[in-house]
Amino acid sequence: MLIRPTRRQALALPLAGLAAPALAQSQWPDRPVNMIVPFAPGGTPDIGARLVAPKMTEYLGQAVTVENRAGAGSTIGTRAVVQARPDGHTLLMGSISFLTAPLTAQPMPFDPVETLRVVSLVSTSPYVVVVRADSPARDIAGFHALARERGARMNYGSAGNGTPFHLGAELYKLKMGVDMTHIAYRGTGPSLVALMAGEVDVLFCDVPGATPHIRSGAIRPLGTMVANRIAQLPDVPTLAESDPRLRDYDVYTWAMLVAPKATPDGPVRRLNEAVLHAARAPDVAARFTELGFDYVGSTPEDGDARLAREKAKWAEVIRAANIRVDL
Repeated sequence: MLIRPTRRQALALPLAGLAAPALAQSQWPDRPVNMIVPFAPGGTPDIGARLVAPKMTEYLGQAVTVENRAGAGSTIGTRAVVQARPDGHTLLMGSISFLTAPLTAQPMPFDPVETLRVVSLVSTSPYVVVVRADSPARDIAGFHALARERGARMNYGSAGNGTPFHLGAELYKLKMGVDMTHIAYRGTGPSLVALMAGEVDVLFCDVPGATPHIRSGAIRPLGTMVANRIAQLPDVPTLAESDPRLRDYDVYTWAMLVAPKATPDGPVRRLNEAVLHAARAPDVAARFTELGFDYVGSTPEDGDARLAREKAKWAEVIRAANIRVDL
């Protein structure tokens, strides 16, 4: 027997059909979200993660936890996210190292562009070239001249083999046609100590790490490594403006939130809304500025495009400079 719905039931049917997707969307996430940081506590991505996680928790209605999984140049924590179930509940808050570290290994353990998708670029942090206060290089032009004169006898320090500081220095060498000798240290702190002790002549490092020593007068900033002058050091020129050969020189790190590549658009959009809401909160934004981070924010599509551009750029530097790191 054919049973026809009543008028009230017939009117309700389209509404029920429309309501189901919205209900499903509103129920995500249905459990805590784990944000993995592939470094020890205290670095740029860790600080970014711990600043935004509480605000994201409020926005999503589920706890957003932060877990540090350091090691192998960030690849241990990154691989954990690459291999996680792509449902939006496991994320990576990484720096540029999660992109560059795999590119320096042979064979490449995974392709970060092919295995991850961006939720949002959260912030950037500029890099700077610094020397000791008694260095004969009084400004960036003097440094260029000194690098040409000394060549391989000039030692430069970085926070480690294959780090963005190392790659940034190698990019400088390639563009300027100079030779310098790399001395790697285990982090920004030890490399700054080495500079002030006279073990190296110049250091490529991050602005937040260098700022206390710049303020004390122990080291001198010669040039920032980003495209435009920065608010923290407004009188310090950029390398890009210091010489025509460096006109497109732009080296920085980031705090970027990413997810496994197959994560659906729905959770990615919701996470994007949550992290942008968190980063724009007045107290979080003020803390970012205080620490020397520039809030950026992005759509997932813009983030993916940036990641692809950065991969192409650094893969070429790694190839040209023959940089290989055992992870």
